[in-house]
Amino acid sequence: KMDSADQVAIHEAMEQQTISITKAGIQATLNARTSILAAANPKAGRYDRAKSLKANVDLSAPIMSRFDLFFVVLDECDEAHDLHIAQHILDVHRRKHEILAPPFSTEEMQRYIRFARAFDPKMTEEGTNQLVRCYKELRNADMLGRNKSCYRITVRQLESLIRLSEALARLHLDDEVRPKYVNEAFRLLKTSIIQVAEDDVKLNDPDDINFHQPEAEDYGSDGGDDGDVPGGGGGG
Repeated sequence: KMDSADQVAIHEAMEQQTISITKAGIQATLNARTSILAAANPKAGRYDRAKSLKANVDLSAPIMSRFDLFFVVLDECDEAHDLHIAQHILDVHRRKHEILAPPFSTEEMQRYIRFARAFDPKMTEEGTNQLVRCYKELRNADMLGRNKSCYRITVRQLESLIRLSEALARLHLDDEVRPKYVNEAFRLLKTSIIQVAEDDVKLNDPDDINFHQPEAEDYGSDGGDDGDVPGGGGGG
């Protein structure tokens, strides 16, 4: 639903981190540093598994390559899942205050986010070495045609790995970017660039996304912490 003019504007903001504005004959360039969370519907109304992500979404390749993560959410018919959703919606209408009782309040989450954003994690030597290994594996898989991505793996994806690793360190209130955060960023990036092109998305297929982590060398005390980061998370 984004027209070409808006695509040009968001491309400038994501590429140069600036926004150009022309009003009353005066042209100004403003700095734009922010995170972008975008949602899009398929061009044909339903996601076509036989096509790539780029073919399903009406966005240019330069814009898509500047997003760190992509996740495809499919609306599939499942009797048990549909029943659970319908019951939850009805329960919300009947007992709204009882159902919507999150473990943390909005104010608590806002305080946590403000505190986490105050951290400026530094890259450790072990984390740097792990970043290089992860990027090399992404590039090798791309050159051999094993990456089911909607774009080529370039240095831009290395920058995505760095941003995601730093965001995970902030999420855990850590001053250092450790190898376990790099591994989790690598897993998120690999999972997000898969192409949904099968009849069923098999999350346990080792050839698709259940890939092995790049073998880490001697990390000292950090070697046993590579699998401690929970799933999920994203850019900060």
